Amino acid sequence: MKSGSLWTECGGCQKQISVNAKSCPHCGAKLKRHRVLKWTGGAFLALVVVGGIVRTNNPDRNPHDANGTSTTSSRDAAVAATKEPEAALPASQRDFLARTADYRQRFQSTANELQQSALRDERRSALLKALNSGLTVERWTGTLRKLETNTEGKAIVTVRLAPGVDLLTWNNSISDAMHQTMIDKGTSLYAALMTMSVGDPVTVSGSFLSSDQDGVWETSMTIDGSMTAPEFLFHFTNISKQ
Repeated sequence: MKSGSLWTECGGCQKQISVNAKSCPHCGAKLKRHRVLKWTGGAFLALVVVGGIVRTNNPDRNPHDANGTSTTSSRDAAVAATKEPEAALPASQRDFLARTADYRQRFQSTANELQQSALRDERRSALLKALNSGLTVERWTGTLRKLETNTEGKAIVTVRLAPGVDLLTWNNSISDAMHQTMIDKGTSLYAALMTMSVGDPVTVSGSFLSSDQDGVWETSMTIDGSMTAPEFLFHFTNISKQ
């Protein structure tokens, strides 16, 4: 059976000859191969067009824009997923973290220590304003970053609120003698912590400790540490897994 893909017409004698023939075996005319290429190219173009139409009419396809990124609906979903954890935070925590991040950025742009000292004073007022001039907070969320004990078995805790921002207890009895932030054995909070592990997402309540320098007590040894990676001393009254 002759096939259009295997046979073509001779331009000289109009008889059917193989598409692979270099010349017509009947009249000796040279085969004009551009006809074959033209037919093949046209068929390929037709397949591309048909395929495009099928994809356009397929409601289950995964759409992308010209840059290979997801279409508007996919982008909206990604943005919503990014904003959801922040939106879930208590308003006071969002405000506190926003001010902390703002002053971290401004501190990193200072030109000298005088500017740094003045900026720390400004942050003091900003943090107290975020806390509405109070020190007690309820149901802030974070991640358990440290769960240890001292030689007496008291619990030492660090909870990360955001990258570079921690709430913590003192880690030794001497420093904690006045503040009593470490968690005693036999308390309900200690019992709750016994069921937790580092890395657990947690909800915490408690209170900051007052400080003349930072408004709330910050334990870093340097101004750079205080402004760029603050560790706020905290008296935990409740810690629960999310």
